[in-house]
Amino acid sequence: MEHFNTIIEIGSFSIKTIIYSEIDGKPKIEGIGKSNTQGYDGNNVLGFDEFVDSIHKSIVQAEKQSNFIIKSSYILLSNKSIKIKKIKNSLNLESSIIENNDLRKLSKFNLDKNTEYNQNLYTSHYQIDDDLITDNPIGLICNKLSMISLVSLIEQKQINILMNIFQKLQIKVINFLDTTTSYFFYMKNKKITKNNVALIDFGFTHTNIVMVKNKQLSFIKTIPIGCKLISDDLVKMLNISFDFAEKLKISTIDLFDDRNPSIEIPVWEEFGNNIKNKIEHDYIKKIVTSRLDEIFNLIFKILPEDKNFYSYLFTGGGAKIKNFQNYFRSKFGQDIQILEPPSSSGIPRVLNDSSFMSVYCAYWLQSHKASEKEDFLKKIDSFSNKIWYKRFVDLL
Repeated sequence: MEHFNTIIEIGSFSIKTIIYSEIDGKPKIEGIGKSNTQGYDGNNVLGFDEFVDSIHKSIVQAEKQSNFIIKSSYILLSNKSIKIKKIKNSLNLESSIIENNDLRKLSKFNLDKNTEYNQNLYTSHYQIDDDLITDNPIGLICNKLSMISLVSLIEQKQINILMNIFQKLQIKVINFLDTTTSYFFYMKNKKITKNNVALIDFGFTHTNIVMVKNKQLSFIKTIPIGCKLISDDLVKMLNISFDFAEKLKISTIDLFDDRNPSIEIPVWEEFGNNIKNKIEHDYIKKIVTSRLDEIFNLIFKILPEDKNFYSYLFTGGGAKIKNFQNYFRSKFGQDIQILEPPSSSGIPRVLNDSSFMSVYCAYWLQSHKASEKEDFLKKIDSFSNKIWYKRFVDLL
């Protein structure tokens, strides 16, 4: 059981837990937990006890599946409390061949202390003479070698709250991770075929945008707008409960298929009689698409001018809306793909959808990190010129 590890994602809509093993270098998901978030809106704790209880429910589900008690865990976050910045560290080599020791020298620098943020440092790529971009510079000749790193900063205020919660749950926090770097390094490692990729995580209260251009992180943005707005509209316009609005949004409304002319909507009367009204499917669909239009018109205004030269990947709970791809193609002229964990991931089929992609990316990177570091050092010593390695290195 000492080979078991855990990642817990704290989301505004749900809490997800993955317990995985690493036996003989082979990662395997052993337990999955998912619960609805209570007492937390994605940025602020509104009810401490309710929030703790919702986290505990997700943890218990995963523990029962894996027959393992969680004592320590990585915590994955995605909200406005997270900032990402790039830093560049350079070494003058004067036309020398780049060796293993040069990379070690570049990696030996310390971040300035920051009392307001928790900091993680990740190597993104290397740059040769401020021009050539590569993930493996070993064996190349250059005058100047630069290492481009990403610094993930998470507000200490959020950290302190979560540390208290997990102290109460008797779980040690190993480190705090963020979805932006998880998405970026996952796409880079998995060799997405397109050079320019825009990933849009259409979440519950936030939409996260990660754009990768020529294997570099080119644009990131977190917008405090998500698919919850659609459910709010349905509640207001149809006078229904929020839970039923969520069901309509994800399971009932189809953005492309019009074969279902009407939908039965429950009407709860004063004396508890359960009556149902029939509402036209097109009317409800119009409520959904009107809000989608507004959200993505705003997003496209924020994106860089070269946005039309990117391939678009969507993930998150909002991407689960039926025929979302057809809607996006007809409205914005873009063919998109929905990014989901592979069917062989070990996540149960009923849960294996785009809403699990963020925590799956974090799992994939953490579970592959150790073996890739060993492989990296082995191949460095061979002085291979081949661009062989898509790196994810957590230096902290």
